[in-house]
Amino acid sequence: MRIRELGERGLISRIHRLQSPPPMGFVGIGDDAAYLPSSKHGWLATSDMLVEGRHFRWDWIEPEQLGEKAVAVNVSDIVAMGGIPRGCLTSLSVGGDVDVEVVEGIYRGMARALDRYGATLLGGDTVGGREGIVLDVTILGEPGADKPVLRRGSKPGDRLMVTGRLGAAYAGLLLLQHGVRWPGRNAAERSLLTAQIAPQVRVEAGLALAPLAHAMTDISDGLVAELAEFVRFGGIGAQVLEERLPIDEATRQLAETEKSLAAEWAYYGGEDYELLAAVPPSRLAEARERLDQASVSYAEIGIITDTPGIRGILPDREERNLDATRGYNHFA
Repeated sequence: MRIRELGERGLISRIHRLQSPPPMGFVGIGDDAAYLPSSKHGWLATSDMLVEGRHFRWDWIEPEQLGEKAVAVNVSDIVAMGGIPRGCLTSLSVGGDVDVEVVEGIYRGMARALDRYGATLLGGDTVGGREGIVLDVTILGEPGADKPVLRRGSKPGDRLMVTGRLGAAYAGLLLLQHGVRWPGRNAAERSLLTAQIAPQVRVEAGLALAPLAHAMTDISDGLVAELAEFVRFGGIGAQVLEERLPIDEATRQLAETEKSLAAEWAYYGGEDYELLAAVPPSRLAEARERLDQASVSYAEIGIITDTPGIRGILPDREERNLDATRGYNHFA
């Protein structure tokens, strides 16, 4: 069935049936606006838009995978501030000739992700579009600590900690560009495609690090670009120990095949959605313990300095300047 045959109200009804009921005290789909009970520490809000042909292609990703990723990249922003996702608003622009099953798949994937992260779809909007699908997702969350953890706030001497692995999402993108499709031809390709198509949000790590970190963010536009946000204010800089970058073997092998440097992918690739935190030395042992208890892998990759600029430290201790302008640019 086509969207135009079902109509807006019929489409909204189907979307509604795919979602879990809202928690007690919340008002979701079905009224003029959503209602969320008051939060002791205020609310966090973030929004992200995915445009067909720009952020996704249907020969690369299935509708349910797109719905899951759309939620994940927004939840990651809430988690990066030490928050807990609670509610979701979404708007969809879709042409009338699109199959209803495509939209149902998107919202089925969103429902699965929202259930995983403990949030609820509260409402949104659907409009007719001419070409392609545009999906906009807004996530509302509560700070997990007394106040949100900001990007700014790092101090000289803070240790830089990063969760998971870096560069794998970019490696997955290269595989897609080379014609490899999900689930890949072997375990290594599946691992890299998963990093690109289905990023893992570090909810437990965010809650663990929030009470300890001076600054925190998620790595969406590349490690160096996010570090530049850390050191933008206050005349400070950062050093990164290149040999400590958490790059997995699958990423290293593909980089070698591509005659590229895996470290470059870790620095500039983006879309890893791992957490980057600046932790004072006095809280470092506690941060390690908390991440171990949460069963989250991590690496200590460097330090905040009182010298401006971002520099990579090679194994022979030689330094090289890292270019913060090379991160992902939506308008490039």
